Amino acid sequence: MLIAQISDCHVVDAGDLFADRIDSAAALRSAVDTINALELQPDLVIGTGDLVNDGTSVQYDRLAEALAGLRAPFVPFPGNHDDRSELRRRYPDVLPAGEPNDPIDVVIDLPDLTIVAIDTTIPGSHEGTLSDAQLGWLDAQLTATDRPVVVVQHHPPVPSGVGLMDTKSGFAKGREEADVISRHRHVEAVVCGHLHRSFQCRFAGTIAVVCPSTAGQLALELRGGGTRYTGEPTGFVLHHWRPTVGLISHTVPVGEFDSWPPSWAM
Repeated sequence: MLIAQISDCHVVDAGDLFADRIDSAAALRSAVDTINALELQPDLVIGTGDLVNDGTSVQYDRLAEALAGLRAPFVPFPGNHDDRSELRRRYPDVLPAGEPNDPIDVVIDLPDLTIVAIDTTIPGSHEGTLSDAQLGWLDAQLTATDRPVVVVQHHPPVPSGVGLMDTKSGFAKGREEADVISRHRHVEAVVCGHLHRSFQCRFAGTIAVVCPSTAGQLALELRGGGTRYTGEPTGFVLHHWRPTVGLISHTVPVGEFDSWPPSWAM
């Protein structure tokens, strides 16, 4: 089974640019083209939040246009820039109904594994958290199955070390979430977005995998400082599940790149 993960698309209004320079809708279309060109097509594509920049209906229209050519089924999950009501209205077949401030927490059973998606967003804030009720829900879902589970959320559960993303846009309940997940050895990974960079980290007896942005990557500011974007390639993550191996996550750059066999491999 193959799951493609896109994140932090930040689709803006027509004529606007994300982070002053980036046509984020065009960048998302390029990501879709790269996914469609994969030799092995994903069974599912998930979007781990910040799919649009301001949560407006017009921006979700543009998101839909950018995703229209995607061959695989798509399931979105919210980030701090998204609007829960818009997501629910547009994806009623895969997202649960609820009031505007109700978190979008959902379980999706796939043929080989289960996705448990939990909503870490706080309306009106860049920071993330989980309520006690959500932590209880997560524990209950993980207890209810012995199938391999991938936990999906927008905010990474661990600090990244990258500048203001930790101090102004971090996640408040990493330790509490770790207490829950560490009790369930069948969690293959916690997959996230939010950072606009790719990284991996051991977490609660499993691994946290953070997806790059399809729009633009943040500079690797490990000494603190302000927020800067770079010209690094955009990308997505392919999560490849095989029963004999488990989950292997590959970060894939967006674009067309040639390939060749080296002479020693001929």
